Order: sequence, then structure tokens, then C-alpha cells
Amino acid sequence: MPHPPRAHEADIPAPTRYLRTSWATDPFALGSYSFLPPNPLGASVRAHLAASVGARLHFAGEATSHEAPATTAGAVLSGRRAARRVRAHHRRGRGRDVTVVGAGFAGLACARELADRGYRVTVVEARHRVGGRAWTRSVEGMPTDLGPSWIHGHKGNPMTRLLRAAGGGGHLFDYDSVSGRVPEGFRELEECTQGLDEIDAPDTTPISVALPEEPSPALQYAANTVYAQEYGAEPHELSVTADEEGVGGHGDDLLLVDGHEQLIRHLRGELPVRTGTVVTEVHHDAQGTTTVLDDGGRIWGEHCVITVPLGVLKSGRIRFLPELPKDKQNAVEVLGMGLLDKLWLWFPEVFWDPEAHVLEWCDPQDPGLWSWWVNGYRAFGRPVLLGFNGGDHARALAELGDEQVVDGAMDALRRMHA
Repeated sequence: MPHPPRAHEADIPAPTRYLRTSWATDPFALGSYSFLPPNPLGASVRAHLAASVGARLHFAGEATSHEAPATTAGAVLSGRRAARRVRAHHRRGRGRDVTVVGAGFAGLACARELADRGYRVTVVEARHRVGGRAWTRSVEGMPTDLGPSWIHGHKGNPMTRLLRAAGGGGHLFDYDSVSGRVPEGFRELEECTQGLDEIDAPDTTPISVALPEEPSPALQYAANTVYAQEYGAEPHELSVTADEEGVGGHGDDLLLVDGHEQLIRHLRGELPVRTGTVVTEVHHDAQGTTTVLDDGGRIWGEHCVITVPLGVLKSGRIRFLPELPKDKQNAVEVLGMGLLDKLWLWFPEVFWDPEAHVLEWCDPQDPGLWSWWVNGYRAFGRPVLLGFNGGDHARALAELGDEQVVDGAMDALRRMHA
């Protein structure tokens, strides 16, 4: 593939099109994925969220995963775990009708396992599509992921097995192949955080305890890259334990150049899903569950599995009758919902380093803003850049209109390449 020349600031073209996410304003997500704040229970708070209520009401989703929270792997594993709990109850002679709320990776994994074993499964999804936060759109024939992009730790990861079964492929991503990095910021960050693994109370201590009150711009940029861009939350919001949670596998990360839609499609198979179906209440007792819809409809089942995002649970948009136990309510309240948003920009030509996997930049005025970009030319063979913002920067951008967001990104790109 020939390498186009890099351009000077005056030569940078306007984007031909863009695609922006705003997960904080999405009513069926209200955030991107969960994170672990300082709390007395540590990572075990996820087990409280995952616990069944009685024998009939079950919970799944990335926020309930102790193996791989905030990942698609965690979502799939949690859905299969919930299915096993339903099956264990059935082996004791109980019913076979199950309602699954949510058709993301967790809901589909749960429903698929139960349907394959003869259960009568009703899957309801508020969106008019399946996949939940995994959302792939085709732009000019290019699969464009608006939700997850990577399989984190591709070796031993259930998502890698699913990718192979679906016939897809991934691009081994090299986070050290970077153009524009400011290495002194990462050296500062390493010096600051080297003692975190010796903290006496990692569950209740925020990562920010290791950082100076007035960090240098380089340190702010590095901390943003390591924490906000990873967890969708700021160092003061994250417990030291948060940096120790797993991702579902080991080894390199895979960027899915064909998108996550193929995995969703393969996992779903012929499973019917009632899309555009919004749940408002879930009634549960020893006899079964009744799921109430916003149009007044009701779905009865021996079991109900809730797989909606943590942000939706925190909003209280689904009412549980009787209300959830206090430890479950506490888990919903304590766990954080992070925010990581994307901006895809298509250009008529490449004006950046065509070899690097990542473009980084430290804005001297606002370190961390528009600081991390995936080189779509290297990954997809197209003149595309994919920019990320997490934590506070993502929250601030969520308040802006599309034109303001794109203008801000272009201003950053021009200054990066001046």
C-alpha cells in the first residue's frame, strides 16, 4: 500500500463525513461501561450486583462480571453464568419459561444457551436493533464500531473463540506504535504510581492519592491516557483495585476491522428478539416473574434475567416490585458508570503518520483533550481517524452539539500537525 505524504497545517483537508457517539445521552445506556470506585467491598461489590434475587430474578452484564468487567468478554461470561443459574433451578423440577431483558452480548449469550437447551425464551430489547452497546454501522462499505472496538487479551478469551466461529478477523494492535507521544509524561506517571501496589487499603483508596495536586501538563496527559481513556473515569474516581481487574484473556488486543456486528449476528443465530420493547417494571415472587412494558403489555415467566447496562439500573427507569434488597441497591449505587466516546472522521487523503497505530497529542491548554487517535489508514486502509475522549473530557463534550465537537477535533488536529 503506497504511503501518502504528510501535510502541513494549511494542507489539512476538511473531513468528508463524521460519526459521533454520545453514550451519556443514550437513554438505553446512560454511559459506556462500569468502573470500580473506592468502596469498602472492593471488587466483590460486583458479586452483589450479580447475585440472584430469590430463585426467579437474575442479573447479568459486564458490570456484574468479576472476570472481565467493562468488556464484551465479561458480558458474555455473565450471560452464560445467569443461564446456568436458571438451569440449576430447573433441574430441581421448576419451570421452563424465561424472559431476558436486553439483547446485548450478555442477554444474547444467556438466551442462546437456554434456547439451545429447550427453554422457551422471550428476549425483549428497548432499541430497534440487537447488540446493545455493541453497534456497528457501515459507512462507505466500511464496518464502523460505535461501541466496543477491541477484544482485550485475545489469548484464552471467549470473544476470540466467538470471532473465529463467526468467521471474522482482527488486527493485532500495537499500543507502542505511537506518533506524537510525550514520553516524559509517562515517566512522571510511572514515578508517581510505582508505590500503589503497596497501598494498605487498595479497595478504599483512589488512584489520585499518588498524583500531585498540581500535575504538569505532561503528567495530566499521561494520566488521561492511562486512566480516563481506559476506564472512562478520572483517577480520583477509581480505586487502586480498579487497575487490577481482568479483561477476559491475555496477550495482545485485537482491533476488529470487520466490526462487532458479525459476532452479535453469530451469537444470536435464529433467536427471535422483540425489539422496540421498553420494560418499565419487573414483578417477582416465589411463583415467577411478570415483566411490564411501556405499552401496558405483560410477559410472564418462571424466571427473568436483567442484562441492561448499569447506567439504566442507576437511573431507576426499571422499577422492581418488591424492591431489590439493600445490598443489591447498594451495589447499583456504588459502582460507577464511565464514559468513553468516539469521533470517526473521514478525509479525502491521509495527512498524518501512515505507519503508526496511534496518534497522540498533549494539548498545552487542556492536556488530555483529543489526545488519542487510532490511525484508520493502518487498521482499515482508509483515510480515517478515530478519536477518543474519556472521563471528564467526554462528559464536557456530551453537552456540545455535533458541529462544536467536530470543530474542536479539527482544531486539535491542525495544531497537532502544525
